[in-house]
Amino acid sequence: MDSNPILLARQPIYDRDLNLFAYELLFRPPHPSDWVWDGDEATSQLVINAFTEIGIDKVCDNRTAFINFTRKWLVSPPPFDARHVTVEVLEDVEPDAEVVNGVMALKEAGFTIALDDFEFDAKWEPLLKVAHIIKIDVLAHQNEALEELVAQLAPYKVKLLAEKVEDYEMQERCKDLGFEYFQGFFLSRPQNVHGAPMPTNKIVVMRLLAELQNPEASVTKLEDIITSDIALSTKILRICNTAKYATMNKIDSIRRAVVLLGMNTLKQWSSLIALSRMSDKPSELICLTLSRARMMELLAKAVGKDNPDTFFTVGMFSFIDAYFDRSKEELLQSLPFDDALNDALLHFEGETGRLLRNVIAHERGNWQEIDWQELDALGIQEDLFEEIYLESLLWAADVMKSLLE
Repeated sequence: MDSNPILLARQPIYDRDLNLFAYELLFRPPHPSDWVWDGDEATSQLVINAFTEIGIDKVCDNRTAFINFTRKWLVSPPPFDARHVTVEVLEDVEPDAEVVNGVMALKEAGFTIALDDFEFDAKWEPLLKVAHIIKIDVLAHQNEALEELVAQLAPYKVKLLAEKVEDYEMQERCKDLGFEYFQGFFLSRPQNVHGAPMPTNKIVVMRLLAELQNPEASVTKLEDIITSDIALSTKILRICNTAKYATMNKIDSIRRAVVLLGMNTLKQWSSLIALSRMSDKPSELICLTLSRARMMELLAKAVGKDNPDTFFTVGMFSFIDAYFDRSKEELLQSLPFDDALNDALLHFEGETGRLLRNVIAHERGNWQEIDWQELDALGIQEDLFEEIYLESLLWAADVMKSLLE
């Protein structure tokens, strides 16, 4: 990583069926520092980091990357491969003749063009004629205002992307209005289905998760649960035979897997596999869960905590309400967690909870909400934070292949 690392986060963009369509790359310079903010320099550093040091295909898992372009980049773009980049024209860029010509040249070169945080104005007419995607902040356009803006854009051959979608109700409303793409935190929040019975498959998964988190769970009991489900058994064995755990001899039994992995690691993998079988949840939710849990664990290891598995568990179960469409409070009552772990999940209390809060802020690109003094007290600096974030993304992508095969 660069000695002056750019804080990089990615935010998923979904299609109407909640399949992953792309990632937007979000970036800020390190803080605190004496860096004087310069949008062009920040974009340059992002591109250098993403394309050369990390690999854009790895950062975005071979999806297109939405990248904010400043005026300078629109007029004099770097030699990108158009397959990897969607050009976002920022709302504060003045669409004069030079900018319009630059955008037209990018489109002719094969780039997808998106107009960011769009507000209808006559000055955008030339770019509306060449744009492919219009991004609309649905929190800033409520009720009739959103419908009016959609109607104004109807004559143009553009697809609409709803950003800052906070819940499923807003997603469904935007779908009704004709939006094709969706970006926001709605996947990480439960749908409003309270009062409806929990589906049978979720009850089974919940029982398995409860047993996995039981401190008195025995190897024999866990083995019995896993071997009773052929899909679960197969995935555990496949994971054990990956490069990280591979030995001279292939692992061909769950008992050998238990011995190889150890109880804590086996619990982690079994819990993740159980969640991956929630068939009505998009795979990207699993990927988010994986990367967050791994980041928590690796940060704990990096600063010498003696219970990194607890940090992993907190990261993973921070999404449990989205999987089961119930409140965390209700779900945690059925799991044998101690008060400290519950307080971390519910109130961001304790070292684990404070770290979780900062990891979530970084994950979402809410840079101003990251408490660097708090992280510094834990021994975590900006470069470590960013390095482990990227490592967690790559790990999560690799694990997804094993979980979803």
